[in-house]
Amino acid sequence: MRLRKICKWLIIAVILVLAACGLTWAWNYYALPLWPDHREYKTIEERAEKALAFARDHNINDHYTLFVDYGIPSGTPRLFVWDHHQKKIISSTYVMHGPGGGSTDECPKFSNRPGSECSTLGRFLVTKRHGIQNKRGFRIKGLDIDNKTAYGRGLMIHGSRWVDTHCWKRYIPLRAQSCSGCVTVSSRGMNYLYTLINNEKKPMLLWSFVSEQNKK
Repeated sequence: MRLRKICKWLIIAVILVLAACGLTWAWNYYALPLWPDHREYKTIEERAEKALAFARDHNINDHYTLFVDYGIPSGTPRLFVWDHHQKKIISSTYVMHGPGGGSTDECPKFSNRPGSECSTLGRFLVTKRHGIQNKRGFRIKGLDIDNKTAYGRGLMIHGSRWVDTHCWKRYIPLRAQSCSGCVTVSSRGMNYLYTLINNEKKPMLLWSFVSEQNKK
């Protein structure tokens, strides 16, 4: 009798733990768009004017710019959509980084070398061209000297269910099948971006960087 009672309470405890994990995941995933704290907002705001000037000089979309701050843990939204007309962030989503170059879940390493499976920093043009295997995504073209190989590497901005199922953790586990250097976001985030990018006539600027103040 006592053993049955213990088993019963163990089962209840397991159910409660699973329910808590499920609710945490649902909150993180379905609460998008999430709003960054003041520190992160300031980081993006400081780059917005430079991004706008660069976009206008290069005949790129001057309504929206996408920013990725790899200094933020991957379990926290770190891709931000900045609206230059409203002068504010209008949405954000999760981004995982590539596993190459000795990267860990907590600390990404960056490289422009083909085959490195590393994420890449700098400014990119989000083209309207899709990948061969992933049609619901956009290939990105490096606009800086340090990221010129991005298009040749086949780097894209695309969604992944891997991000969806791990976004409740502090760091999204690395997985080459899901990200080998691309800007890999949540499926829900990609649904939002896919519509936003397709509705704009001019291609957008994407600027990825590592903010010192957000390093953890």
